[in-house]
Amino acid sequence: MNGPIALMLFLLAGASFAPPPGESSGRSEVVDTAAVLDRSLLEAVRLRDARNQPGGDQSVFAADGPGLVVVVLSSTTCPIANASVPELRRLHAAVERVGGRLMLVHAMPGITPEAAVLHAKSRRLRMPILLDERHDLVSHLDATVVPEAFVMTRAGDRWTIRYRGPLDNLYAEIGRRRRNATSAHARDAVAAIVAGSPIAQPVRPAVGCRIDRIGTGPTEDSRAHPETATE
Repeated sequence: MNGPIALMLFLLAGASFAPPPGESSGRSEVVDTAAVLDRSLLEAVRLRDARNQPGGDQSVFAADGPGLVVVVLSSTTCPIANASVPELRRLHAAVERVGGRLMLVHAMPGITPEAAVLHAKSRRLRMPILLDERHDLVSHLDATVVPEAFVMTRAGDRWTIRYRGPLDNLYAEIGRRRRNATSAHARDAVAAIVAGSPIAQPVRPAVGCRIDRIGTGPTEDSRAHPETATE
């Protein structure tokens, strides 16, 4: 059985993903450059499901779920996040094709379930839409910016962030947008995992709107580049 087919079967069965030969040692390029997180801590994180009201919540990293999970932190009003929506839809389709799961998590304080659902409906977003109202997941991922993608695989008692960064290269930096993206970084990472190949650059700086951590107040960066800014 070849590598991609075997991985797809593992993911569909909810099994842990064992890194391919060459990535399982402590010197793996991916493991050395990306965080390894405790499985029990992540599986305890439950966020409000915007589509399942009132009071519905959902596990982001279900114990019996697939061994490949992609989390995209976003916002309803960040212009850079909204510009990334077409690539977000493509990434969602790519993850589903290999039996993984993609979840869109709104990380900005104050986003209501109604606003999140309306945003998803108008942009044809079919994936689960969650609200990180207490920044439980944001804190675990040490996230500071939206949009940012986290491509993660499960092995034993850990989840490894195999890739973190922008969905694509549409933005070089704040205020510098390409006409069209020429690289789909998150989708490329998923394809590399399925193929059993190294990920070219597992960590890339995300470009977007600064997340105001709950209880900390606005930062200088968030005041300089507010969510409601236009490009």
